[in-house]
Amino acid sequence: MFERPLLYLVPSYAAALLLAVGFGFEPPAPFLWLALLSLLLFGAGLAVRHRRLFTVLAMLCAAAFALVQLSLYTHYIAQPIRELCGRSAVIRATVLEDASVYDDAQRAELRVEPNRYAKRSFHTLCYLPLTETPLCAGDRIEAHVTFYLPGNTGGFDRARYLAADGVFISATFNKDENGDAIGFSQLTSGSRSPRYLPQRIARFCRSAVSAALPEREAGLLRGLLLGDRSELSDDDTLSFRIAGLSHLVAVSGLHVGFLASFCIFLLGKRWGTYLSLPLILLFVPVAGATPSVIRAAVMYLIAAAGFILRRETNAMISLMAALALLLLCNPFAVFSLSLQLSFAATLGLLLFASTMQHRLSAPFAECSRLTRRLIAVPVGAVTCTVCASVFTLPISLATFGRASLLSLIANLPAAPLAGVCFVLGYLLCAVSAVFPALVPLFAVPLRLLLRFLLILAERIASLPFGSVDATRSLGLAALALAGAAVLVWLTVGSHVRWRIVLPLVCCAVIGLFTADTVIRAGEYRITCLPCGSGQAIILSDTRGHMTLIDCAGAGSARNAAALTHEWMRLNGQHRIDTLILTAVDQGHARDLPALLDKVKVGRILVPSGVPQSAKNAELLALCQQYSAEEISREQTLTDSAAPVSVFPITAGKLGVRIANRLLVLHSATPKQLEIYFSETRDLPRADELVLSQSALGAEKTLTGALHLMQTRNILIAARNEDFTLQYGDVSCESTYLSGEIVRRYKKE
Repeated sequence: MFERPLLYLVPSYAAALLLAVGFGFEPPAPFLWLALLSLLLFGAGLAVRHRRLFTVLAMLCAAAFALVQLSLYTHYIAQPIRELCGRSAVIRATVLEDASVYDDAQRAELRVEPNRYAKRSFHTLCYLPLTETPLCAGDRIEAHVTFYLPGNTGGFDRARYLAADGVFISATFNKDENGDAIGFSQLTSGSRSPRYLPQRIARFCRSAVSAALPEREAGLLRGLLLGDRSELSDDDTLSFRIAGLSHLVAVSGLHVGFLASFCIFLLGKRWGTYLSLPLILLFVPVAGATPSVIRAAVMYLIAAAGFILRRETNAMISLMAALALLLLCNPFAVFSLSLQLSFAATLGLLLFASTMQHRLSAPFAECSRLTRRLIAVPVGAVTCTVCASVFTLPISLATFGRASLLSLIANLPAAPLAGVCFVLGYLLCAVSAVFPALVPLFAVPLRLLLRFLLILAERIASLPFGSVDATRSLGLAALALAGAAVLVWLTVGSHVRWRIVLPLVCCAVIGLFTADTVIRAGEYRITCLPCGSGQAIILSDTRGHMTLIDCAGAGSARNAAALTHEWMRLNGQHRIDTLILTAVDQGHARDLPALLDKVKVGRILVPSGVPQSAKNAELLALCQQYSAEEISREQTLTDSAAPVSVFPITAGKLGVRIANRLLVLHSATPKQLEIYFSETRDLPRADELVLSQSALGAEKTLTGALHLMQTRNILIAARNEDFTLQYGDVSCESTYLSGEIVRRYKKE
């Protein structure tokens, strides 16, 4: 404790913040925690001669300090900003990052100047009207905006996500009756200020890369250089995610290592270290100053300073110092996914990498020097991947509900290749600024390397059994057992009889995965994708059967075609056997054209008697083109994962029943539902009922029908969060709040 206090104090400090922020704990007045901290400090002072007791009290002091800081930060910084929610005001602000442009608006992070509602400046993420030239970092604007708190939609807590970046309120510009922006103007342009030089460099790099390379390769290189994935296609982004290579296109400590290694390779350790210091200090803001980059930069600067001053440094202490620095600036940053993954991966490397490298290299100790050097590269890649995964896999499972198992295979060739592309990419940008004629010398090899990296990610992502689902308990148990065996091997491996233990562990892991596979083969799944007011419901099993009910989302982030295609790739499905459109309109088939462009569909079922209008003429023509079958009476599908009945509710509207589990009546209006319930003698039994948000208005007959159908839950396709969570005795649920909803049932 006395020799290395950060190793004891920072983990306690960070753990207290993680628990407090994670459980939504709102600390009371800071004076109470200050009193507790003072009491603990006094106790630690009395126990200074008792080493263990002093260590425990010191760690409690660090935890109490975390609560004091969180209380002060919440009461005097975050809460006054959050109280702006619902207010409209004319603000003057400076754009901090280049705006992201959408079809009807642009979004920018602003530093708002003090006004009558806020006595100090603050950051906000604001939607602004489109301008001829997108807003750039340094521009000053004036706008009439309304502030709001981001909600929790689709299982994603956006307010917590933004708070981790120091943004506690969002805003959007106000419109008049004609839909035009009120009081918006661009006052001055400060983009030439030295303060915004990193943003100008990043902007130049983006344009240089886009001009020198084809679209697909340019999108990947922008991700490698700047963490900008806006031009990377959805398919490529998903391939990198499935293959466990997402860290390559999200700038992290790995990229700081690439830059430092290149400088040392170019000029040697001494002069390379001198050169790397200003380059890394510049690279941090150019890459967006994410927590992972700041962590790596702080650790490298401490190590470089130790090398220059000829002082010994400790990597673990450097890691704790970087963590303390980030959390002291913003305690809510403890829930930044970038921070969590970066620190977890680095912790795994520091704890286990040297031991694992030594043990994997030991069998080659008697080989020639050349052989040892050749072996060192794959051994190093395996070591880094395994050690980093020890702590990052649980975080990925908790956050995304799924984690890739292919990273070990993918990183062996991809990591060194990405390092070469990173260096060549920045050299291409430098040459574009000084000697544009030489750009092809770098662009040609870069194009080939980037294309190979894209193909590699795509091929590896197509391998079966490449991920583990957080909802599969046996699969998680197998993964946990394998991870525990690795940890035992790295810590006390010399005391274990591996000739006996290793076969047992392997048999247990294989047995658990096999049992999980067998159980999954006897199940079918019903998945409701988070499409907003539209819907897309998937019925599937592990034998490749897939039925899709409707294909309509509520916007770009809830595009049903994109969500369906992503789900199919994540779950290894290659085609849709049957697509059922319960209505041929925008609310049920809006994204049908995009789906048919991306996915193979066996047959399409549509209701008969669909009235044609200007809004659905294109959809009806598309259904005709694909020879859609009209349903005029009840039919049962026999080639699906479970028994499916399709029946008309009224002219132009279909209902769908999956076994006795799910009844889909989303297409019917409240009036049509009342007629259907009153005229149907034997209502089908259904554990769950899918309705539109407006359908809850059919209260007269819906309550009685729910009782007759023995329905226990209603799944609502909601367009906003304003819906009831209880409808009489029946609970209600929506993908709008919870995200993807999955039900698993045994096959009958």
